[in-house]
Amino acid sequence: VPRPTLTTAFGAGLSVAAIAGTAGFLIGRYPLLRPYLPVQFSEEGLPSRWVAKSFTLVLMPVWMQVVLAIVFGTLALVLLWRAVPADDRLAAEDSARMLVTAEAVVLLSAIWIAFQALGAAELDRLWERGWGGYRPFYGQALVVAIVLSLVVGVRAITLLGRSAPRPEPVPSAHWRFNLYVNPRDPALFVPARRGGGWTVNFGRPHAILLIVLVVAIGVGGPLFIVRYLTS
Repeated sequence: VPRPTLTTAFGAGLSVAAIAGTAGFLIGRYPLLRPYLPVQFSEEGLPSRWVAKSFTLVLMPVWMQVVLAIVFGTLALVLLWRAVPADDRLAAEDSARMLVTAEAVVLLSAIWIAFQALGAAELDRLWERGWGGYRPFYGQALVVAIVLSLVVGVRAITLLGRSAPRPEPVPSAHWRFNLYVNPRDPALFVPARRGGGWTVNFGRPHAILLIVLVVAIGVGGPLFIVRYLTS
């Protein structure tokens, strides 16, 4: 795997620090929490369902962070693995795009893992009170996280736009239902058929595996955790 950029390393370090800090905070607070914790609330903010306290339940924000780290980390590793330095100009440009995309993925991961850390503090406060809801500060932090994510996205698009696209056209014979399928093309990402941007080469097994993994963990992981811990 090529060496990541300093920004990528910073984002990864921030994610690890946020996960470790969240786990340490919740473990330290565990003895002070009530034997039974509210997991559902009415519209008036009154608890309607309680679950026995356990480390598995209390550390729920950490499990969410781990799921985010696995999904974004896997995507970043695949991008870094594809960013193999090469002497060929086209291959070098493709490698540069992979590094920029990996950088954006890791930064997005750091933003939302850090947001889960804030959620853990709000959840602990809610468990301590036993009623009510999250403070307005939580909603404001959500807006900040969304804005930062947009900034990261715009930055990545700007940097990707500086690299010249492939001079040769992508053969139309390899497009099926607007999906690019070409097992002989080593590129994992290719220019989109219509408009700007990039799309995945579905002819590469790594691309299909990556999409399945991201969807399965990113969507199914949080749902499974919440359902399991509150059952």
